[in-house]
Amino acid sequence: MARKEKHIIIFAKRDSDKPNGVDFHMQGANGCKLESIVFNKYNEQMYQGDHHEVHFRLVQENGMTLQFAQDPDDALWVAWGDQDHIPECPKTRPPNTPDPIFHAEHSSPNHLRAVNTNIDRSFFSFSINFVDRTATGPGVNLIPYDPIGENQDSGINRWHTFSEFATAPSTTLAISLALVLAVGYQYFA
Repeated sequence: MARKEKHIIIFAKRDSDKPNGVDFHMQGANGCKLESIVFNKYNEQMYQGDHHEVHFRLVQENGMTLQFAQDPDDALWVAWGDQDHIPECPKTRPPNTPDPIFHAEHSSPNHLRAVNTNIDRSFFSFSINFVDRTATGPGVNLIPYDPIGENQDSGINRWHTFSEFATAPSTTLAISLALVLAVGYQYFA
C-alpha cells in the first residue's frame, strides 16, 4: 500500500458577513482555487489499495489567531453521500469519528494531515475545524470550514495492470514456446 500526497492550502481572512467572522477558500498546489477536492486514483495511476495522504496548510490574514483543532477527531468530520448526492456538512462530531475512509491522522497549528482510502465512488462533505488559539477555558468553540469532495473511483486493479504487460508479441512468444514444448514432448515420448 503506497500513499500519494495531495497538498491543499486553506486561506482564511476576516469577513464580518460570514459565520464566525471568517471566510475560507482552498487552493491546490498548482495555485488554482478549488471549489471541492477530487480524488481519482485511476488518473493518478494509483492501485486500489493505495491511499491519498492529504496535507492541509493554513494561511491566514495577518493578526488572525486560528489554528487547526489539535485533536484529530475534532479537526476533520465527514458525511457521506453517494454517486449522485452531496450530503450536508456535518455540524457535530459524527458517531463514526474517526471516519474509516477519510480521517485526520495528525494535527498541528498550521498543518493537518489526513488520509483518504477512496474505496468507492461517492460524494462527501466534510468540516475542517479550527480554533482561536487565544480562546481559553472549557468549551472552546470550533470554527468550521465546510468544503465538499468526491471520490471518483477506487483505483487500478493490480491484475488488470499485469495483463497490460502481456502485449501481443510477448503473448505470441509464450504460446509458440508452449506449442514447441508440447509437440516436442509428444515426439520424444
